[in-house]
Amino acid sequence: MNFIWILIIDGNSIFGVSLFRAFNLFPTHLTPADFTFKAWLVIAIAMIIVTALMYRETGNEHLNIRSVRKVMRIDYMLILNQLFCGMSMVLKLNQFMIISIIFTVACIITLLIINNRMEIEKLTAHSFTKYFIRLAFGMYTGWLLFVFAFNMVTTFVKAGVVHSETEQFIIDVSILILTFGFAMFYSYLKMLPTVSVAFSWGIFGIIHQNLNHPAYEQHNILILLYVLFGLGSLVSIYNFYRCTIKRAANNVASQTSPPSIP
Repeated sequence: MNFIWILIIDGNSIFGVSLFRAFNLFPTHLTPADFTFKAWLVIAIAMIIVTALMYRETGNEHLNIRSVRKVMRIDYMLILNQLFCGMSMVLKLNQFMIISIIFTVACIITLLIINNRMEIEKLTAHSFTKYFIRLAFGMYTGWLLFVFAFNMVTTFVKAGVVHSETEQFIIDVSILILTFGFAMFYSYLKMLPTVSVAFSWGIFGIIHQNLNHPAYEQHNILILLYVLFGLGSLVSIYNFYRCTIKRAANNVASQTSPPSIP
């Protein structure tokens, strides 16, 4: 329900402005192109599917006790996460940037807790449910980290604390590199290729915006963006390879293990 709400408010249906328009009022070097925000549609569809799968898993007649326990460990955290996510969206669209950042950080923290409680790095077996859990929560995590980066730099502009393009450039680059570094580390740590994919998609949107509608002319951030996009793509491919190898090893182990004695 919350993701449907996000899609509605981003479509100008309630507050009369989309997320892109809200942020474009305060341009930075990290402002992505309008189409970049379509990531919310993909994430919404994936999260709705994975929610249905988790609900089905806990109500199945032939319960997989391990899967049920992982879902139960989430407890109320997903409800809090969606509350924080929805509130941050409403606040952004109404120009309450600083409070919105607080809710975005809370949203990220609760999502990291959820990933940790599910032990998401271990969900690499051949299973449609596990596949979608990793896909959805990975994309959601990577996109939220990217959202945090350009929300932060936009907040600096909105607050009026930046007095020159050079200062803005330093702030933008610093926050981008720090957030990108954490996203790539987390993607590797949790074996989640979609974290780096989602973040790289955001960088692609920034590249497109800076090529076609640059907000500043004095400092060129494109070279850095190309480098980070390339690194993000490599991390995604490598983590996908790691997951494939682990999945194959698990299959071999399950086939060669001796049958249990009843």
